[in-house]
Amino acid sequence: MANKNLPIDRRHFLRVSATLASGIVVPASFTACSREEEKNGTNPQQTFVQPTILEAKGGLLDVTLTASYFDTKLAGADPGKQYPVSLRAYGYDAQGPSYSGPTLVVKGGDQLRIRLVNNLPVNPPFLAFRDPTNYMKPNTTNLHTHGLHVYPGIYSDRKPLEYGDYVIDPNIGGVLPNGDSRQYVYSIPNDHPEGPFYYHPQYHGSSAIQVASLMSGAIMIRGPVDDLPEMAEAKELIFLFQAPYFASKEIANNYGVKDGLLEKFAQIANQPTGHGIDSTSDDYVDTQPVLINGVRQPTIVMQSGEVQRWRFINTQVFNYLNLSVDGHTLNQYTIDGWGSTTYQEHPDGRGEGKGKGILLAAGNRSSVLIKAGKPGTYLLRSLPVKIAKGKQTVILPGDVLAKIVVVNEKKVMTLAPAPLPVSSFLKPITDEEFASAGGKKRSIIFNMLGNDHLDSSRNNPSTIDKALAGATNIASEIAEAYKKNSALAKEEIAKLTGKPMEGSKYFPPFVFPKYDYELQPANTIIQNVILGAVEEWTIFNCNGIAQAFHIHVNPMFITRINGNPVDPYWCDTVTLPLGGTAENPTSITFRMRFNDFVGPYILHSQMLQYSDLGMVQRVTVVPV
Repeated sequence: MANKNLPIDRRHFLRVSATLASGIVVPASFTACSREEEKNGTNPQQTFVQPTILEAKGGLLDVTLTASYFDTKLAGADPGKQYPVSLRAYGYDAQGPSYSGPTLVVKGGDQLRIRLVNNLPVNPPFLAFRDPTNYMKPNTTNLHTHGLHVYPGIYSDRKPLEYGDYVIDPNIGGVLPNGDSRQYVYSIPNDHPEGPFYYHPQYHGSSAIQVASLMSGAIMIRGPVDDLPEMAEAKELIFLFQAPYFASKEIANNYGVKDGLLEKFAQIANQPTGHGIDSTSDDYVDTQPVLINGVRQPTIVMQSGEVQRWRFINTQVFNYLNLSVDGHTLNQYTIDGWGSTTYQEHPDGRGEGKGKGILLAAGNRSSVLIKAGKPGTYLLRSLPVKIAKGKQTVILPGDVLAKIVVVNEKKVMTLAPAPLPVSSFLKPITDEEFASAGGKKRSIIFNMLGNDHLDSSRNNPSTIDKALAGATNIASEIAEAYKKNSALAKEEIAKLTGKPMEGSKYFPPFVFPKYDYELQPANTIIQNVILGAVEEWTIFNCNGIAQAFHIHVNPMFITRINGNPVDPYWCDTVTLPLGGTAENPTSITFRMRFNDFVGPYILHSQMLQYSDLGMVQRVTVVPV
């Protein structure tokens, strides 16, 4: 159980299971009207960059993805300021690494084959047992197709082995660095719903540090809704929302990592919301600037009356987005990759009494149609998001993600009329179906417990312990000063004699950062389910933070939030309501069909820092 009396530091509140307070304040800079009429008469230039698209032909898409370091420059909060970086990224086939992996386009009945080659360098040596700064193996990897309803096991009858959406790699397994490879095969079911999905690493302990680089790419499943004339006519833009983390002189503590690199788990664990966009009040936290397909605040040019189809994919490892466009309505027709027969309208969400943005937790996706209005300049924004409450409110500040310039060239287009076609795969799970399947229910608890909670002696050291610790620190400092001075003297002698001397180089001692986490291996608990079962699960959130919950292979049919019925909907990643405590947790209830596939997979926090630290359970579907 969490200790309610622990002090909370605003910048490090995410490191403990804290309870936090309510109330939201929108910064003034994100409340003013932003539309400006284009008066200069010049032709605006589109700077939105579409990822490379690879489409299946003859029922097959066969691609090689290669993981390696990518040396490039990325913008920070100011799009005009570029930072040299060297981050992990994907290349494909004969192409080198880039800002994202290619977009892979398939439809029901197709086979997607991905050969993953790991050209990252060997893992750094462990400096101590379970060294938290080299947490697990940062350059060992694997591949997860986020949201896809596909086989999760290993095709053990095939030589060499082929893998489905298999992520249950042991600590000695995975796709090893320095040239190892693995063949993944995904047979897309004929009735697979159409929508946006994506791929990223899911090797336990390394997923956050790899996805927080540039290791992700989109998957588009096509289907009947894409064949509607109005949908086919609308230009499709794919938005991979990214927030790469890397060391910088502007960050107070880089844990010994050189500028432009992401090499220590501490870089993303101790300030998981990131750096760069500064907080504006005591309720706000600093956040990582968001890029779209590698570009900070790109420009999108539309004609007045034009309809475009936008696919949103939040690939961030921790932060939420709350998407809204000035003076326009986003007409949502998929939640994640799961379609709806009707649109959910999201008008401009700024100001009191206005609409609500489209809330995307890490891992969430959405499909929308947008119809350009009057000529002018508008902003695609992420509005402020309250992500924790209790004794203190915590809010992610708003951000400008892109600029939309509507030009005065009339174009007559319409939205595809409802009802939209939806796969029979998404038929509702009724009370009758649930009851006839046996009505089995499960409860799963999400709770972060800091080490300080588990060992009270560490919280209240005795006077003797304090004195001993102080004496130890002084002795250590004296010893290090002697080593440093001795090395400097030997270096001067070596210069005079022209001969190298052993011990003439001083290496400062390694200092481990402190974590308030109880580290837990993957698959500590296993949920065993029988193939063909229909079950109801309730996920309880015992923390003030709004956790992002994701389960592999099978989508969730959400029926209740905090025990209250809601209009049911399908998704595979869902926000657990904020404000939970161990005594009064918040909750999400869903129903799920365990059809088609046996094998092992996982459920976990899509806030990947927490997943790597152990907020993960294994699910194994077994034959009848």
